[in-house]
Parts: sequence; structure tokens; C-alpha cells
Amino acid sequence: MTGQTPERIGARTTLQKLLSRFHFGITLFAVALSGLTILLAGVSALRGYADRNMELAAQLGAYGVEPALVFNDPQAAREGLEPLTRIPGIARLRVLNDRGQPLTQWTSPMADPAPLLTRMFFPRPFAVTVERNGSAIGTIEVWGDSSTLIDYVRIGLLAGLGCLLITALGTIFLARRFEYELVKPLNEIATVAHDVRLHRRFDKRVKPLGIAELDRLGGDINALLDELQGWQGNMESERALLAHRASHDTLTAMPNRDAFDEQLAQRIAAADARGERFALLFIDADNFKVANDSFGHAAGDAVLVALSACIKDTLRKGDFAARIGGDEFIVIVDPLDADTVPGDLAKHIRACVAQPIVLPGGETYRASVSVGGAVYPDDGSDATALLTAADAAMYADKLSNRSRV
Repeated sequence: MTGQTPERIGARTTLQKLLSRFHFGITLFAVALSGLTILLAGVSALRGYADRNMELAAQLGAYGVEPALVFNDPQAAREGLEPLTRIPGIARLRVLNDRGQPLTQWTSPMADPAPLLTRMFFPRPFAVTVERNGSAIGTIEVWGDSSTLIDYVRIGLLAGLGCLLITALGTIFLARRFEYELVKPLNEIATVAHDVRLHRRFDKRVKPLGIAELDRLGGDINALLDELQGWQGNMESERALLAHRASHDTLTAMPNRDAFDEQLAQRIAAADARGERFALLFIDADNFKVANDSFGHAAGDAVLVALSACIKDTLRKGDFAARIGGDEFIVIVDPLDADTVPGDLAKHIRACVAQPIVLPGGETYRASVSVGGAVYPDDGSDATALLTAADAAMYADKLSNRSRV
């Protein structure tokens, strides 16, 4: 027995080595799990923002091609898609009419740098149904590609691998510490990773831990979170820009029909709450198609821009104006008090529009408009009734103009 004791003792592992291996394994596993969690959270966030951007792009395209679908005009549809072709990350666009037949389509000339990422983030096109007056008149489909994501993913992977490499080197020294001294700082990192994964809290940061190696790890994780927060900010800015484009007319920079519907609902609710009234002016350009056909689309655009400028010039603080169709505009006159006469506003618009408009070709054109008004709640107790009353008054004004001619 005495002769075998030194050999058997030498064959046994020491408690220090056992604790070192145990702590090293636990630490490496926990940090690797944290790094993977943050990476998955970042990829999930990028996927969500990429989906939202494609959805907003499709909504923007739907508004741009609506007039083309109404008139079944492929050229106008291509012009309506033009703003989307300049947005990075869009690989293909297609417009279908109400029978599912292609009206026009566009494919990016740039090759997809990472088809695998494209299949992961954009497995299918985003489709938006284009409606007019409650009826579907066509569909726009948007395909995305990886051109705006590949750099983010590459940097994220490299940063994650760097964090894991630094962690592996640091844990050789940290394994010699007591279990409590290891678990406490790792719990701090895991808490941050947990918050990022569950609540998308990219503003969370790892606090100083008092251990050089884990502080370096925390710094790397904070750097990765800084990048993710930056990406998140960029995505939110792009989403806000696309949301603005989706709610505004690209030609006149005025709010579009969707923005008007939302604003009208808010004005009705506020008027009901305060017991007040407001007026609605429905404005339609006279013989706009004649001007468009005689001088071209660019001239028609110049007339619409001039008309929108005249409408904006009449707005007071609190009023709201929108372009809801090709040559149709709406003005909400709110509040409607004793000093406000909607007819005077209509006269001001007519006088402004009657001024000669210089067209892109050098010609001059004198436009005219028909204006119809309605007062809430006198002429309509809801949005539909109010719009119907204003539209009917506008058509009566248009017939009156024709009879005078």
C-alpha cells in the first residue's frame, strides 16, 4: 500500500485543476450563449426592420401606381415605380392589374451579393393590394435582396467571434478565482443579454465588473450593442422616411388619402368632444385631362404643383390640406368660427389658380377649379356623409361653371 500511494496520488487530479476546468467550461458556455443570444437578437431585429421597410416600400409603390392602374397605363406605372428603384435593397418590382395580369415590372441590374441571406430575410415578395373607392384595382409586389444587410451581418459575426475569442483567453485566468467571483460578473452579462433578447433593449450596457478580462468582454459586448443600436436607429430613420413617403404625395409633398382619412377621423372626434364645427372643401381641377393630353405629363405635374401651392397659401394655423386623387384636393377648415368664411377661401384659391402658370415647355396655362363645401355636423354626421356632401357640392359647382361657359 505504501509503495502504491505516491503513484495513485500522482494519478489523481487536484482540486485546483478540477475547479479550473469546471469554471472554465461553465464560463465559456455562459459567455458563448450570451454572444449567441445577442447575435440572434440582432438578426431578429434586422429581420423585423427589413420586413417593415419592404412593407412600407410596397405601400409607397401602391400609392404611386394607383392612377396608372385606374387608366391601365404601363408608362405611368413605370413612372410611379421610379422612386422605389432608387431605394437600396429592392431587387424586383411588379404591378398586376385587377385580373392578375402584369402591367409593368422592374428588375435591379445589380447582382444579389448573398442569395442565402436573401432567402433567409426575404423568402417571398411583399404584396400590397391597391384599392380605389373600396374596390381592388391591382396588386404591387416587391422583392428584397441582401445588399443592405450583408455588411451588417458580416460585422456582427466578426464582432461576435472576437468576443468569444477574447473570452476564451480570459477564462484561463478567471478559472483560478472563486466561483462567486465568476458567477456574479457573468450574471451581469447574462442579464444584459436576456434584456436584449426579450425586450430589444439595445440601450442596455454591461457595467464595469472589476475583472479585467470580463471588463474587456463587457466592452466588446457593449461595442456590439452600440453597433446594433446604431443599426436600429438607422432602420428607424429609414422606416420613418418610408412612413412619411407612404403618407404623403411625392409630387406635391402634400398628405395623401390615407393621411387625410386619419386626420378627418381625428377632427370629427375632436369636434364632437368640444361641440364645435368645421368645414370641408372639395377641390377638383377643371379640364385637367385636356391640359395633360395637350401639353404632356410634365405640364400636368406643373399644374398640380401650382394648384397645391395655391391651396397651401390659403391654410391657416390648424387647417389641413391633402391631395386625395389625381387632380382632387381636400381642405379641412378647422376651427370654423364667425370670422371664417369658407367661400372666401374658395375665392382666394380660384383667384390664385387663375394666374398664368408657366409650363416646362415655356407655354403658359390658365387653370380653373371647382370647389364644393360641406360643414360638420350640419351637412354630414360622419366622414362618409360629409365627403359625399362636399363632393356633390363640387360637382354642382362644376356644372355651374360649364353652364356659364
